[in-house]
Amino acid sequence: MALDIHGIQAVSPPILETRGERVQHAEEARAALALDQARKAAREQVAAESNLGVQLRELAQMTIAFDRRLQFSLNEKLGQVVVKVIDADTDKVIKEIPPAEIQEVHERIREVIGILFDERA
Repeated sequence: MALDIHGIQAVSPPILETRGERVQHAEEARAALALDQARKAAREQVAAESNLGVQLRELAQMTIAFDRRLQFSLNEKLGQVVVKVIDADTDKVIKEIPPAEIQEVHERIREVIGILFDERA
């Protein structure tokens, strides 16, 4: 009886990882996941900003038909968007949302709250 050994291949034993290598692989996987999430967030932010820009342009074009112009700005102290409706002929502000007086009151309230918390700390 003959035994054919030509089809048998040598199999190497599996390489065992050390604990340090497992930790390194886990850290690399977490870093790759964090990078993927950051890239996804950046793409979503770019898409949202471009979408907002398109909407603002469309809104501005619609207001031209009413002889009005919209101006958008950011009140940095409050972190709030301010919209001004301006007469296109005279360049006078017709309406400001929120009104300047309300913005000032809001700023003063924040200052008072800040003073109270600073004194208590």
